Amino acid sequence: MAQHFSSRFWPGLLALCAWACAGCAVNFSEARPARILRGGEVQLAQINNVVVPTSAIGDSISSTKSLYTSLKAQEKPSNDQARDYASRATAIALAGPGYATHFDIGVGLGYRWDTSLRVGNGIYAASLRKGYDFGPWAAALGLRAGYNSGQSVISYLDDANGYVDLVSTKRFDGQLFAQLGREFGEWGRLWFGAKGMYSGYTLEVGAPDLGLQIEKVSDHIWFWGGNIGVAVGFRHVFAVGELTVLRASGSLRAFGRDRDLGGVTIAPSWGIMGQF
Repeated sequence: MAQHFSSRFWPGLLALCAWACAGCAVNFSEARPARILRGGEVQLAQINNVVVPTSAIGDSISSTKSLYTSLKAQEKPSNDQARDYASRATAIALAGPGYATHFDIGVGLGYRWDTSLRVGNGIYAASLRKGYDFGPWAAALGLRAGYNSGQSVISYLDDANGYVDLVSTKRFDGQLFAQLGREFGEWGRLWFGAKGMYSGYTLEVGAPDLGLQIEKVSDHIWFWGGNIGVAVGFRHVFAVGELTVLRASGSLRAFGRDRDLGGVTIAPSWGIMGQF
């Protein structure tokens, strides 16, 4: 039983994290310069995103060690162990490590306004920014609204976990952000930013192989923090790199257990950007 569990659990846990966290990874990053696009100017970007929540990693390791040890000595975990594992897995799915890629299309609206549409790994988001000039420095204030369907672009990740099944996931993200940056000729861009984000979620999760039926969980998570980014290239095409660090605050109750979703999240992003 333990060997069977091991062969299913480890790839399943990784799939569960990547499946549910793909959308949050997409929505953490800005990965674009602070300067507002001029009227009619277009910006295209393909960005890769990684989310590393430091607290969730330690929690997942302690939980899996406990359950795996018990399975070496008996055929199935106790109800208490099953609930502990399933609730932790649910928490990890909402605030655990993840990877995602997204595409951004930005358009300058004129009068120091621009907008962008973002699509990737089941998330759909739109933002609006207002720009301000301070000599060689440019500043922007903006807001973004996003919907996360919880669907991965890799179908395997939706079905790989045989112990804890996320039947459906819906997340609605709203955020306010500010940026300050400058340009260096035609070859470089530098920016700093701060943001706050509210992420409300509703999911249905079950663990039938552990004797636990489907439950509906609804709550929210707050994020706040900042980022720093650079873009290096020439004239129209740039390589982009950004590092975002956020503090999370929130909790959930699943399978009769309360789980803390708080902690520090590190989210590096990189990709390519074109401005025309």
